[in-house]
Amino acid sequence: MADISDDVRKGVTNARFNDRNSTILFGEILCIAIVAGMLCRSWWTFGGVFIGLCIILYIPVLSGILLVILSLFWGFFGYALGALFQSTAAMVVLGILGFFTGLGVHLSGRQWARDAD
Repeated sequence: MADISDDVRKGVTNARFNDRNSTILFGEILCIAIVAGMLCRSWWTFGGVFIGLCIILYIPVLSGILLVILSLFWGFFGYALGALFQSTAAMVVLGILGFFTGLGVHLSGRQWARDAD
């Protein structure tokens, strides 16, 4: 039978993991908002995109779509990294690993945001 202290330790470890990954998720959101603001040359666009994406994290269906889109960028990055090896297998494997790694990071970051609510 599991000791209560083991459950507490696991909970603290999971909370720390989610906290670190939320930094990555919100960093990505901040970068997207900065790029949008710079492209439109508008502080309003920057603020609107940043606040809008933060709000989307709390809407289940929309946050799922956002996290998949962000994870696809990780997959494309892995695919491009694989192209440096001039190998189709490397492109596919690194693309898949990038996507699923990104998805894991994003899901735990979203969990932190929900827990902080």
